[in-house]
Amino acid sequence: MNTIREVVFALLFNAFLQIALFAIVAAAFSPFVAKAKAKYQHLFYLGVLILCLAVPVINTLWHTRPSVIADKFPQDALHEAQSPDQDFWIWKGHSKAQRQLEPGAGTESVIVAIWGAFVLYQLIHFGRGLRRVHRLRRDAWPLTPAEIGMARVTVASQRVAFLKSTKIDNPVTVGVLRPAIILPSKLIPALGEHELSAIFAHEYAHIRRGDFLVHILCEVLCLPVALHPGIRYVMSKISQTRELACDEHAAVQLGKRRLYARTLLRLASLCLHASHGNAVGLGIFDGDNLEDRIMMLTKKRRSLSRAGLIGLVLAIGMTFGSGAVLARATSRQAISESADAAQAFAGTWHWMFQGKSFATMTLTRSGSGFTGSVTESRIALNNDGGLSKADPSDDITPKQITEATLEGSALHVKVADGFEFTVTLKDDAHAEIHPGGAPPNMKPIPADKAQ
Repeated sequence: MNTIREVVFALLFNAFLQIALFAIVAAAFSPFVAKAKAKYQHLFYLGVLILCLAVPVINTLWHTRPSVIADKFPQDALHEAQSPDQDFWIWKGHSKAQRQLEPGAGTESVIVAIWGAFVLYQLIHFGRGLRRVHRLRRDAWPLTPAEIGMARVTVASQRVAFLKSTKIDNPVTVGVLRPAIILPSKLIPALGEHELSAIFAHEYAHIRRGDFLVHILCEVLCLPVALHPGIRYVMSKISQTRELACDEHAAVQLGKRRLYARTLLRLASLCLHASHGNAVGLGIFDGDNLEDRIMMLTKKRRSLSRAGLIGLVLAIGMTFGSGAVLARATSRQAISESADAAQAFAGTWHWMFQGKSFATMTLTRSGSGFTGSVTESRIALNNDGGLSKADPSDDITPKQITEATLEGSALHVKVADGFEFTVTLKDDAHAEIHPGGAPPNMKPIPADKAQ
């Protein structure tokens, strides 16, 4: 199996299971986390996202070793080594035998190919989103002092630009080094000073918290697993708690929580709250949780005490720590064989029949792979699938091994003329040979290692 395919498939397998595990744990803690302040809720889900992305990668790459693939000989040499009128094996009574299929490797290849196409699509889609935001910022024009009015005092930074545009339906914040708050131009005539102050306070909270940069990083890191239900759940929670945190900041700055809540409802009735076209911009109605935001602002609720918050943090840490250990224990490794196990295959092996050698196989370690050769032979099988005859071929010229791939505890070998077989160790001095394309009932050929 190809090394890259093995690693990618193992990573996808681990991510599918382990992201689901962490998302389920996060959902279980969600009712308790909801009692903390919004900024702590946001940090919690960001931490879950980091675990979802990092743990599968760590578990996949930890102790992963490269596949054992032998150096290939030049194509011209292969043609010289082959004899066009002679087969490596001559099956008596089994002339229609076909090469052994490897559905596992083929399935992995298909899955990895589909995943690669999906990631490319997601990357293109995200790039288009960035381009739309760039054009939005470039084509927007400044708000006039009369349009801004006294609402300007809610923004303490002079580096924030106040813009308007005809291309959006909701107020948004874009930019990292040069942040800008962009309003829909058709909305401005209907806005009073309170509504404008609420918008600026909320969007400036995004700027102060660095939400735009964090949002971009999350989107980029999640591209390879964006369709996983666990990732979609965690990302939605991040978006919702981000808006809750900005509402808390804006309500404190404006001084009246209920007035700010009424302002949100007023803005929701004015805005065409339907578009997420600028996916990498931050809008005041992102998160799709307006009802929860209004309830948080208008209803009195008991927040966690300091002791309760500490207890919750400890419980979360222990639970997710146990989850990380469980994820590690159930991880799929791309290659589990050690270098010592690979070295055990090296040497000269005699394929045996009735106590005599009828073929000789030589395996030599070369870097991370094997080189070697196998002599030809002629065999016949009885009705039980055992050898009834096994003799060396008339051509005693060894055939070069072109590829040797370690798959679990077995070594899959390909020879220059296309013959394939698998070597399975019984112990350091004994092995079994399983020819590719053999009849289903064929018994393995015993092989002894020369001392």
